[in-house]
Amino acid sequence: MLDFKKRKTVVKALCLHIAHDCNLACRYCFAEEGEYHGRRALMSFEVGKKALDFLIANSGNRRNLEVDFFGGEPLMNWDVVKQLVEYGRSKEEEYNKKFRFTLTTNGVLLNDEVMEFCNREMGNVVLSLDGRPEVNDKMRPFRNGKGSYELIVPKFQKFADSRNQNNYYVRGTFTRENLDFSRM
Repeated sequence: MLDFKKRKTVVKALCLHIAHDCNLACRYCFAEEGEYHGRRALMSFEVGKKALDFLIANSGNRRNLEVDFFGGEPLMNWDVVKQLVEYGRSKEEEYNKKFRFTLTTNGVLLNDEVMEFCNREMGNVVLSLDGRPEVNDKMRPFRNGKGSYELIVPKFQKFADSRNQNNYYVRGTFTRENLDFSRM
């Protein structure tokens, strides 16, 4: 009989905190505008590479591996995200692994290049929005207090329309301000 407490641990997924910084000042943010009670910083390619190497080395016979780029706001470290995806892809054949990359974003920095890359390389993208304009703008403002809705919603709509497999999700945070979240 197999003793589960003595089996080798297998890692199948990582959430990479790629940006210890954010360009919004969400009122409820557990990360304190991306700072997480620390100084603002961006993950280096070298640290991210070590994380992917760790995942490969500790994934056992698992072929499918998952990596989520998270933050703060991961698009604030976009060049490193692209480099890490390229690095992961370069290791797939050698180690008989298949990476499924995902990205969680507030949408502020979404542009055509990001959308095209994500459509090619990201299995899933999570878009953060907190409902109607007045609710979203109250809960997810820029640091200067200006709302983010008018900037991000057209980008989200364009991005959603561009997703071939419709692999995107909208993530909202429910508060007493938006209990009727789906009414937009």
